Amino acid sequence: MTLFRFLSISLISFLLLSPLIRRDIITIEKPVIIIGQDNSESLIIGGDSSFNRNEFPGMMQELIDKLSSEYKIRTYSFGEGTKERLEWDFSEKVTDISAFFSEISARYLNRNVGAIVIASDGIYNYGADPTYTTRNMPYPVYTVALGDTLESRDLIIKQTLFNRKVFLGDNFPVEIQVDAHQCNGERVEIKVKQNGRILNSSTITIRGNRYSRQVPFTFEALEPGWHKYTIELSPLDREISVVNNKREIFVEVQEVRSKVIIVYEAPHPDIGVLRKALTMNRKYEIVKRTTEEYLLSSDTADLVIFYQVPSTRGSRITESVIAELPSALFVLGSQSDLTSFNALNTGLILTSSRITFSAAYPVLNEAFPYFTMNPASISLFREYPPLQSPFAAYQHNPLTEILCYQRINGVTTQFPLICFANTGDQKRGFICGENFWRWRLSTFVQIGEFVPFDELIQKMVQYLSVQADRSFFRINTKPQYLENESVEFEAELYNQSYELINDPEVRLTITDEFGNSYPFVFGPTGKRYYLNTGTFSSGEYQFLASVTSGKENYEKRGGFVIAPVNLEAIKLKADHNLLYRLAQSHRGEMYFPSELGQLAAELQSSDEIHSISYVEKVFSDLISLPWIFLLILSLLSAEWLMRKYSGL
Repeated sequence: MTLFRFLSISLISFLLLSPLIRRDIITIEKPVIIIGQDNSESLIIGGDSSFNRNEFPGMMQELIDKLSSEYKIRTYSFGEGTKERLEWDFSEKVTDISAFFSEISARYLNRNVGAIVIASDGIYNYGADPTYTTRNMPYPVYTVALGDTLESRDLIIKQTLFNRKVFLGDNFPVEIQVDAHQCNGERVEIKVKQNGRILNSSTITIRGNRYSRQVPFTFEALEPGWHKYTIELSPLDREISVVNNKREIFVEVQEVRSKVIIVYEAPHPDIGVLRKALTMNRKYEIVKRTTEEYLLSSDTADLVIFYQVPSTRGSRITESVIAELPSALFVLGSQSDLTSFNALNTGLILTSSRITFSAAYPVLNEAFPYFTMNPASISLFREYPPLQSPFAAYQHNPLTEILCYQRINGVTTQFPLICFANTGDQKRGFICGENFWRWRLSTFVQIGEFVPFDELIQKMVQYLSVQADRSFFRINTKPQYLENESVEFEAELYNQSYELINDPEVRLTITDEFGNSYPFVFGPTGKRYYLNTGTFSSGEYQFLASVTSGKENYEKRGGFVIAPVNLEAIKLKADHNLLYRLAQSHRGEMYFPSELGQLAAELQSSDEIHSISYVEKVFSDLISLPWIFLLILSLLSAEWLMRKYSGL
């Protein structure tokens, strides 16, 4: 009895010291075999379409069944994106093989991946070269080569070059690139149709088995709105596919251009740069006027740019002239009369005891709200040369938003270099420096083109020239989408105090060109509304949005077009060389569909594919073990029984 009591009390006392026990937990992770299937349209447009659609899925399933007993199998299909399942509808409009590998690398980081098996025709038309993006990937890659590498007889509309926006009454060109493979000596008719009516046609003779030719057409913009043009090539006997013999393009005909007047006192290279940047977008009509010509004319414009006007040479620009303008952009420089400028009540005042100028480098405000800058423009800003800017104290009203600040002598100031003021009824913009022609030149030196600088000027002018929408109900969407893009809408609803609200339900009905209707309901996001309607097939669509707020019913109508994506039909010759290089550079092999049994045997016998065991050291309280409690209970029970048996 004494022994049992001693043992139980000793054990309880020992447990009060909170002893720990270490255990080793061994986890065995089976290797993962990742199978990726190309689900793009090119696999069913070419000559092997029946095999790829009907026979190959069963062969792939047999491979999966053979491997699933020994390995974890994870299946994916890919095209534009990557989906975590096998799909066999071959509906993807583009193929991005590199995105598939990037997705797998991110998902299976530090996992026991035995191998990647990818079945594809090797044709990619989106994203980077997969042999480049996979160069650091540690997994073995095995490829299954689908498609036909023989160049088959085929006519292709490879490319169409045209302006997506033209103006009423203009003649606009459409250039069609026709490629022909194994069609030597054939005569091909090219037709351009609108609403089933042939607008123009041309006949070419194919000379050679690898033939390419640009065929130009010219059309007149007769009516405003969106117009669909269908381009067709007459089919030939024994063509591998006629899908790529047809293409649809959409052209928007606009009624009016935005008129911009540049007012100046003396010539300057900046004026030429402004004009050049704006004429790159044909929506702008640019007119140059001296100050005297502008004051004498009765011209109206969507935006007036005052280049260093008022000027020290003398200017009759007054506050009353400026007050009548809904939009104006002021450029300040060495010719500017700052005293006269301050008297115009523009929302920006420069005060200085004496007129001096500084070399002001731009520092971009990445939180600028009025329009977005593309990444190329942001990086270019850091390398732009300085502007010659008036050195003064800058005072602006609270509604001013600054696009970029001035950096003077290495110090970033709060002085604006480019800024905008919006008072609701009037918009004002300011470029507080001259010689930005050097920015355009710097852009070309850095990247070999002027586009980012021209787009910056165009965005500034577009913001200033577009007048504010004062309606209570507003709908925003893009005028054109691609077939593989989701159509998105944003809506804003204001009460009578112009406060944003989103309590009432906003409905949207989209109608296609055949009269079919698709109803939707917006969802609230923040204080606004948002709707993603998904993708639509190519064509023209109209929409009607409606909402009831209080006693008021509001409606907004509009339209958009869906442009077809034809990338998968342009190239049908399989690129097995790419698949071979992918496999060879990652310790794998390329197989054909008939060799899937050999692929299974190769994977099962590979020394690189094996399970991995992990040992995890786990510390836990000794008292947490159930048998400790049972031991103590047994000792105490034994003592009690012996006492009872002894009559104690």
